[in-house]
Formats: sequence, structure tokens, C-alpha cells
Amino acid sequence: MCGFAGFSRAGLGVRESQDLALGMLAALRHRGPDGAAIGRHGELMLGHCALPFTDPAGGRQPLVTASGHVALVFNGEIYNFAELRRELLAGGAVLRTGSDTEVLAELLEREGVEALRRIRGMYAFAMHDRRTGRTVLARDPLGKKPLYYFHDGAGLIFASELGALRCHPRCPSEADPGAVADYLVLQAFPAPGTVLAGVRKVPPGAYLEWHAGTARTVVHWRPELPAERDRRPVPVVQRDLERVLRAAVAQRVHGTRSPLGVLLSGGLDSAVVAALAKQETGRAPATFSVGFTDPAFDETDAAAAVARHLGTEHHHWRLSPDDLVEGLHAGYARVDEPLADSSLLPTMLVCRMAGRHVRGVLTGDGADEMLLGYRYFQAERLLGWLGAVPRPALARLTAVLQRLPVRHGNLPATTVARRLGHALGCPPQRRFLLAGAPFQPAQVAGILAVAGEARPFARVDAAVAAHPGLGSLERSQLGIITHFLGDVILTKVDRASMLASIEARSPFLDEAVVQFCASLPVDRKLRRFTGKHLLRRVAAGMLPAATAYGVKTGFRAPIGSLLINELRPMLLDTLSRPRLDRHGLFRPAAVQRLVSEHLAGHADHARKLWALLCFQIWQDATPRPATGSRHGMHVTVTEGLS
Repeated sequence: MCGFAGFSRAGLGVRESQDLALGMLAALRHRGPDGAAIGRHGELMLGHCALPFTDPAGGRQPLVTASGHVALVFNGEIYNFAELRRELLAGGAVLRTGSDTEVLAELLEREGVEALRRIRGMYAFAMHDRRTGRTVLARDPLGKKPLYYFHDGAGLIFASELGALRCHPRCPSEADPGAVADYLVLQAFPAPGTVLAGVRKVPPGAYLEWHAGTARTVVHWRPELPAERDRRPVPVVQRDLERVLRAAVAQRVHGTRSPLGVLLSGGLDSAVVAALAKQETGRAPATFSVGFTDPAFDETDAAAAVARHLGTEHHHWRLSPDDLVEGLHAGYARVDEPLADSSLLPTMLVCRMAGRHVRGVLTGDGADEMLLGYRYFQAERLLGWLGAVPRPALARLTAVLQRLPVRHGNLPATTVARRLGHALGCPPQRRFLLAGAPFQPAQVAGILAVAGEARPFARVDAAVAAHPGLGSLERSQLGIITHFLGDVILTKVDRASMLASIEARSPFLDEAVVQFCASLPVDRKLRRFTGKHLLRRVAAGMLPAATAYGVKTGFRAPIGSLLINELRPMLLDTLSRPRLDRHGLFRPAAVQRLVSEHLAGHADHARKLWALLCFQIWQDATPRPATGSRHGMHVTVTEGLS
């Protein structure tokens, strides 16, 4: 777990460069509270702050290879580094530490970006090669670790978080109206876009190469969807799923300085991870769960039942509305970039609780995406049947669904059906995203005061176009993996865990697990209307039947009632006309109408208002940290890295 930053030093003196690097690292301190270092390699200034899990002494960064040619700053972990280390030693490499950081640096020196095909893990890194003057910024295949950048005629700036990038005086500060339009539809900023005009993030599975003032982005990983799917008998495939998942858990629990906990949601996915972690380590992990006093949103009893079954040291917190309000005030102003997924709030709070006991946690993230667990996949199957309905009848059905009455709660049937109505008639890869959209694309112009080029579905459409011949369910799944998984789920997990200074690891997103799931036909994942069919069979041998075959509620905050009650004062203040006029991005009259209708109970605008509220909190709370100070950090300063 760590953060890093860097920039081209063109035109900057030594002291000015160091002051800038210190200011950028100060904005990342929560990502690495154990220490920091800055140094120069060629014309590039590099900084790094860390909370190391393996070889804490030897993994200090910025790290320079034995030859002095390559410098590296790196966030994440390479799970197959021991195997790669043996290969390097056999090939004559001089390795001075036992860290995965040095293995990655030496591999990059020898093989360049081709090394990306061989490493397995979660990572974002910046590598500078003094021999060629090239800088490479890269992210792991699914985007578990973030990486932002900006370049202009004066050079390149990059950082693990947008807040650190904003500390550099060359970083733009104006919001990008087109990107904000995308956010209002998709709850997040789809890569490579960001909230700031001109600033980009490296897309998942891609790298950016910077050389001689020019940049190019190259995709190094795409999901492999084999033409021939795995049709072996179900018991055989079930055993293989358990094998690859067990190996993924084992890679993540072994070799750490301290035991990992598990974020236990009460559902199937995290329960399987906890059970496998216990089997692999021989001891029950500490488990952590949060729920709500509103029973429609609460699964703490289900999580406690799993904890009792496994014999874990269980910590739970049933969040009151006041806890959620406090968490919103304390946490959302520190979130790096607006994110309108309401589950960010409880995820931040469960990570805060876990951070009092452990330095890292395992999560169940990724199972729903890889094994068709979302309810929307069931709806997609239903839509396949509706494809036979004549278009006039389908249009009438759509109109009826969109007029269904407002119901508050955790995805009541009328809400699901109403969202489904909005999604009918559009390509499968867009349907899930539109069903959960705060604003439909046609509604955005009525809320944004400044026009911008919006292309919310560009990446998901391109991903599907690269895989012709897929059925509607797989097109929907690919759309979810391309945007929702990386830009929403993994962004949420990274920000929530980093704000609590703990590391989160997701075994279901191991590359071997991902590729295995991609090889399965749809009916191995979605059996009639039951998702995660194979995983349920695996779980039946290690968990209670209620967990293995139960229906999960869904991990989200009760924002509809919160906005009407406990958050009403904050809502009215944050989305007031003077606050909106200050930035000039949204139409005050349109926003005020949404607020009035929701508070009066005439319409359910919870998602719309939550997206606007999250954005305004971020926009009102993004001052640039001062530079030139160590900000209470222990920082090692090296003028020239070698």
C-alpha cells in the first residue's frame, strides 16, 4: 500500500523541485504513513510514501536498479514476484533486496513494457529509463490501483491521486463539463477522463509512454473471451473454480508482515473468501462488517452468522443515520474525485473500523461481475425473452414501467422495473449502466449550465466492438467489467481503504480467476435466474446453506430517507443557489426543483441528488496543500538517485 508522484523538472531548480514533491506527497500521506522519500533521476523528480507489506526495509522507493539505468515508484503488489526473482537470479541479475519492487524494476530494465505480460498482481507504477529518456506509467489489467497524469509543453506530471496532482502549479483546476456530463450518467468518471479538463487517468490494462515531449497510450491487456467455452461436466469445472480461487487467496494471505482481515458483507462472496483464508492460514481471520438500523438495508445478522460458523474474531457496527452523516462530512471532502455510488459511504466506515485492528483486508469484490451475480443479469435474461415482443407492444411496456410509483427502500421491485424501462431498447452493454444511472443522457442538458462533449459509453461500446458475436448477457457483462468494475467498484475500494491507511486485496480479481470465469459458458454462471451458480456449489461444502444459496440484499446506503431526514440541512445548504452560483456548473433552478420534489415525496430523486451532493462537496473542498514543508512526515531526500 502506498502512493507516488513525479514530474519533469524542466525549468525548475533543486529546491523548487523538492518543495513541489514534498507538497504532492503530503496529499498522499494517508496512502503511506510509514515514511516517504523523494529523489531525482535524470530530469524526472520522483516521490513515494509507503505502508509496506513485504520486505519493508528492502522495498524502499524510489528504487533504482543495480545498474542505475532504471528508477521505479510503484503502488501495489506483484504476486508472482518470487518466481520472477528466481528467473532473474538465474539470468545473472544482481538483486540487493527481497522486494517485489526490485524484481519489477529489474524486469522492466531487461524487457521493457513486454514485462507487463509476465507480472501478476495489482499495480500502478512509473518507470524512468535514463538510457532512453523514456517514462512509462502503467496500470494493472482491471484498474485496482489508480494513476493520474497531465502533460503539456513543459513536461509530464503524474500521481496516485488527483489531489496530489493538483498540488503542482501546472495542473489544470477547471472542471471538464463533458466529463461531468458522463459522471451524471455513470456515477463516476470513465477512464481515461477525469473531472478536470486536460487531466487524464491511465486506463486499466494500459500504459502511457512519454518521450521527447510526446505521449502515447497502449493497451497491454484485454479480457480473453475464447470462442470455445469450457463444457466439461459441472463437478469438474466446480473443482477447477475452487482450485484457482484457493490459489488466489493463498497468494494474498501468505508473505505479509501481519495477518489480513476480511470485509464480511453478509453475502456469499466475502464469506467464501473468509472460509478459504481460514483454510489456507490455519486460523480464522478477523472479520469486519457494517450494517444499518434500517432493516431493509441491514445484513449484519447474516455476516455474524458466517463469522460464528467460521469462528472468526468478528467486529460489527450497525450504523445509525448520525454515523452516516458524520461519515459523509468527514470522508467525502477527502475523496479524490467525485463518486456517486452510495456504497462508498459504508465502505469508508467499515475500512475505518478495520484499520483499528489490521493493516490489510481481503474483499469479495469481483464475483458478481465475473460470475453473473447481479440481479441485472437476471433482468438481462428476461429482456432476451422480451426481444420476441413486437416493437409497438414493447414501447407501451416501456412507458408503463417508467411511470411506476415512487418507493423508497433497498431496490424495491417498482424501482427495478422503472429503471429497466429506461434501459429497454438500448444496446446490452449500456443497459446495466443506464438502469443505475442518476440521470438519463437526455436529462443531462437540463441540469448542466455549461455544455460539454459527453461520451459516456465510448469505452464500453469499443470493448464490445472488439468482441463480435457475443450474446446479450456477455455484452452486458463486458460493459460492466469495462466501466463499472474499474471506475466505480475498484475506485470505491481503493479510496475507502486508503483513507483508512489499509490495503485491500480482491481474490476474485486474480487474473487466473478472471480468465477461468471468462472461459465458462453463461449457463455455468447464471443457472436459469440464479447467478454465481458454480460458486454456490463451491460454497455449499464450506458454508451454511443460507449463505451458499441465499439472496443478498445489496450493499448500499439508505440515501433516499437520509436526504429527506438527517441530511436535509446539508442538502439544502450544499445545493443552495449561492453555493451553485459560486461554481456556475449546474442550473440552480433545475437543481432546486429536484430538491423540492424529493423532500415533498413527489418523486424519488435520491440518486440524482446524491450525485449532485457528492460533486458539490468535492468542489467546495479541494484547496491545494502548501508546498515546501514535510507536513509532519519523515521524508528521505536524495538529490540524485543511483
